[in-house]
Amino acid sequence: MFASKITSAARSMNLVNRPARDIDMLRHRLERFDDGKGCDPVTGVIIDLAMGDIAMQMIQHTKAFDAQLPVVAFGGHLNNQELAAARTAGADFVMTNGQLAANLTVILERLKGMYQG
Repeated sequence: MFASKITSAARSMNLVNRPARDIDMLRHRLERFDDGKGCDPVTGVIIDLAMGDIAMQMIQHTKAFDAQLPVVAFGGHLNNQELAAARTAGADFVMTNGQLAANLTVILERLKGMYQG
């Protein structure tokens, strides 16, 4: 559900959005692997903590690739341990699903302009 909201918001802002469901897909996006679908530079990563353990691995992988690349992690408001684990894993911004939904266009705009890699 959130993936489609993020994609829709990004499209409405003329931003490139390339979902990654696993570490290999994320690595391809970060390394700008040419898969025929466009390989624009990544200016930020948004990670749904509902993905479980893979979400924490994706945060760590992103930060290992480039510590300056902003990472937003989001999850359920009752999942305090998961939200805290995302902070520990290196996410720059950690928020609830509701916070992401309410501020999505602002977040996307900031991610677009934050990264100077």
